[in-house]
Amino acid sequence: MLLGSLFGQYVDKREIQQGPSFDQGKYFDHTRGTAVDQPYWLDYVSDIGDGFDATYSVASLLAGDLDKLDGSDRDVLPRGSILVMGGDEVYPTGDVRNYERRTTDVYAAAALPDGGDPRPVAYAVPGNHDWYDGLTSFLRVFGQTQAMGGWDSQQLRSYFALRLPHRWWLFGLDIQLDTYIDRPQLEYFREVGEQMADGDRLILCTAKPAWYHFDPEKHAGMNQLTHFLKYALAGRDVRIPLILTGDVHHYARYSTHIDGDRPQTLITSGHGGAYLAATDPLAEELDVPLRLADPKASRHDTRSYRLRSRWPSAERSRKLAGGVWRLPFRNPGLPWLLALLQAGIISAAMRDLLSVLVGLIALVVVACLTFARPRRTESWARRLWGVSLAVPQLALSFGVAEIADVLTDGWSDAAVVATVAVASVIAGYLSAEVLALWLLVVGRFGVNVNELFAAQSIEDYKGFLRLRIDPDGSLTVYPIGIERRVRHWLPAGNGGGPRQVPAQGERLDPMLLEPPVQLR
Repeated sequence: MLLGSLFGQYVDKREIQQGPSFDQGKYFDHTRGTAVDQPYWLDYVSDIGDGFDATYSVASLLAGDLDKLDGSDRDVLPRGSILVMGGDEVYPTGDVRNYERRTTDVYAAAALPDGGDPRPVAYAVPGNHDWYDGLTSFLRVFGQTQAMGGWDSQQLRSYFALRLPHRWWLFGLDIQLDTYIDRPQLEYFREVGEQMADGDRLILCTAKPAWYHFDPEKHAGMNQLTHFLKYALAGRDVRIPLILTGDVHHYARYSTHIDGDRPQTLITSGHGGAYLAATDPLAEELDVPLRLADPKASRHDTRSYRLRSRWPSAERSRKLAGGVWRLPFRNPGLPWLLALLQAGIISAAMRDLLSVLVGLIALVVVACLTFARPRRTESWARRLWGVSLAVPQLALSFGVAEIADVLTDGWSDAAVVATVAVASVIAGYLSAEVLALWLLVVGRFGVNVNELFAAQSIEDYKGFLRLRIDPDGSLTVYPIGIERRVRHWLPAGNGGGPRQVPAQGERLDPMLLEPPVQLR
């Protein structure tokens, strides 16, 4: 991650994608062969390629039709003709083998080639995890027009434009690690924008929710996004009713007032397979630049978006946060790493090695200051929260050292070494629990909320979006979720369906996270 962040701008693969080898035309046309009086279906999933159970559970649902769900206005929700992967297709970092093992092979196993005509097509937007190797592996996997089980692949670049039936379009952006949009990509979408007509409608897919914690003075991501829309749409009166994103691993929907001018819905749907993220810190209202819906508006104009839905609920999210006490058991390497640090501090304290002790104390303090991530970015706030973690950690170290020193008074050197070793292991686990308690407490103040949930590796509460475009131009979003992923699988035989099915006593139980969201 460090190398990707520091050197990503020097190994930017997007700048070579304008050559002949990456020529994918102006856009992919999905209007051909589509009946003008029939609805069109597409799917969206993001943040996948982590644990097998969660990823395969979601892929199994994406691979087929869904029978009537409670609250649905349709008896059957057909599989989408298009599958859009909205970012972070692999965790923790991308290489070809990781993509195959964690993503493409999993999806291929969920949807074997069925010979249908036409076959559904998959498109992928890169997220920050896809970018950590400079996008090399992403392009080798998703830019080679290779089939992925039941889905074909067409894109050659890390960004794409789709022309959809009933006057809809879909743009998939590549915002790199720092939300930077390169010039060749801008020119590509500018050419697409020139093919659009006034009154057309656009679904925008970006890898990060720029509207979260928006700061008009500091937030480069939103400025880049609004600049992109203004440049790409070339002054045309194109509506942008829906923006989809992932990156944050939950489902949340913000929207403007329905009866307002240029209504717009912002959906974060990052629950495709990666660890669950909290929903209780989400703001009830957000101020977002008006240019996100109307690129011709002034850059200083903003309007309010209200939180309409989130999943899991805020109450459930707060209860799940309490499971952070499992941190040392869900992350078994951490307490042993802390035990090594504790061994150094305990030994130095017992032997009065002042210079070593000062160095280790400085290491702990610097680590805690670096780890603390408050919402407010002022240096004093970071120092305050970092100190609140360093003090109990050091108090634990010196307390254990004092107890060990008293117990081993007059003991042999071998007995002292053995005691320090045992005390260090115990202190390592206690140190991990102190970290867990700190995360739980400071999480209430919006500090290190991501780490509070990442430490638990919660594999449940997963899902995706299924969208329907009707002949009259209206769009309906069906947010699909499963509270519990399947934990045990059995081979399905040699048929044409998925290779693995839930074992006895297990089942996929999809549900609507909220009533269908209709954008008229």
